Amino acid sequence: MRFNPVIAATAALTLSLTAGQALAYQAGDVYVRGEFVKADIGADELSRENAFGLAGGYLFHDKMGVELGIGEDVEHDYALDSGQAGELDRMPANLLLQYYPLGGVEAARVQPFMGVGVNYTRFSSVSGAGMDVDDDYGFAGQLGMDLVITDNLSATAIARYTEVDAEFEQAGQTVDDVRLDPLTVGAGVTYRF
Repeated sequence: MRFNPVIAATAALTLSLTAGQALAYQAGDVYVRGEFVKADIGADELSRENAFGLAGGYLFHDKMGVELGIGEDVEHDYALDSGQAGELDRMPANLLLQYYPLGGVEAARVQPFMGVGVNYTRFSSVSGAGMDVDDDYGFAGQLGMDLVITDNLSATAIARYTEVDAEFEQAGQTVDDVRLDPLTVGAGVTYRF
């Protein structure tokens, strides 16, 4: 039997509409999320790659919570204007203060959220004649939406913008300063406890 996307989408929609009444997002909720993301880097010097990420959060108020997310170590090819080329690994981590405008609303099947916070990006395994890239901190902003399927399970879509600067150094001297500023979009599954 062949996989038919129309049948799969219809089954998912039917499941979401017929599932039992969802609990409200409320203070004390804990959640974990697995996500598949694509980062559109704002510089031509690095290749674009797909990645997996994990996030966990806690709601300390019906409408407010904190989230810590980390992405897998992703390998990028780089080619600088100076002619230097090679590979490096980039691993992002984000700490966000999240706002849920519909938190506390009973039976809200769609739960939008937005967050602001800080991004930490670790660069490692840099190849190319003594090349090094400093780790970086910057602003992070996120928009997302949970489509509640059951009391505990949601399908999640996210869009995240982060400020990331990659300072390439060779023998202690700056070779190039590349502004990455990735816009990351993705989808995943969230489980609430």
